Amino acid sequence: MFTMEHPAYLKTGLPGFLTQHAVEVHVTKHHQSYIDTANKLIVGSGFEGKPIEEIIQKAQGPLFNNVAQHFNHSFFWKSLSAEKVAVPAHVAELLKKNFGSVEKFQETFTAKASTVFGSGWAYLYKTKDGKLEIGQYSNAANPVKDGLTPILTVDTWEHAWYIDYENRKAEYFKNYWNHVNWNFVEQNLKAAGL
Repeated sequence: MFTMEHPAYLKTGLPGFLTQHAVEVHVTKHHQSYIDTANKLIVGSGFEGKPIEEIIQKAQGPLFNNVAQHFNHSFFWKSLSAEKVAVPAHVAELLKKNFGSVEKFQETFTAKASTVFGSGWAYLYKTKDGKLEIGQYSNAANPVKDGLTPILTVDTWEHAWYIDYENRKAEYFKNYWNHVNWNFVEQNLKAAGL
């Protein structure tokens, strides 16, 4: 059965990015709903007890959607930090190698995220040949479905930003960078062998 690890900032929000109310609604209503539905759908599916990555790669329809959304949201919460985190030298070096600079990476990632049509996600991921790329994913899709390694994500679904930003989506992406958990990014890069 799937469970949620509540983010440390559930009761405080992410000042300057997401209010406490927005975080609480997103976590306890949207994310929790995906978990509840996934736990109902997995019974008798043949996927009980399987690793979440395997389910994402092999499941289809509503089971895939709800399990993948649980993964996406869990990864998103870990991608964020209540405090500003400096970009570790190792991360900066890899971003420079793959995108030209940390700033160029942020610009490219923001451009990709802000142009996801409809609902979805933007992910930084490791390709099978060891490069870092940024992908746009619709609805519940993510790099795991394609056997790729996720490194960082941002939620582009309207429910992620509309409570605080209304129609000012660009502000959401701008403020996101003040709360990226670069230590989580570094952890993912190292786990991916980079």
